[in-house]
Amino acid sequence: MVDDETKIRNGLCNFFPWKEIGFEVVAEAKHGKQALEYIVKQPIDVVLCDIKMPVMSGIELAQELYHRKNKAKMVF
Repeated sequence: MVDDETKIRNGLCNFFPWKEIGFEVVAEAKHGKQALEYIVKQPIDVVLCDIKMPVMSGIELAQELYHRKNKAKMVF
């Protein structure tokens, strides 16, 4: 879960029934760079990501994952 707004990030992580639909939130990040640092160490399947964020945007994160041939699916 990647979003620079703490309230939104926490809400999406905690108030949506992810397990009921087959997902598990394994990490949270404030921006794309923080997410990228996690993703290169821990393989994941899906990234739920905001587009406009400081440091590294969601689009920049998607481009970086694409260039690294990472198989994670991006949902904006």
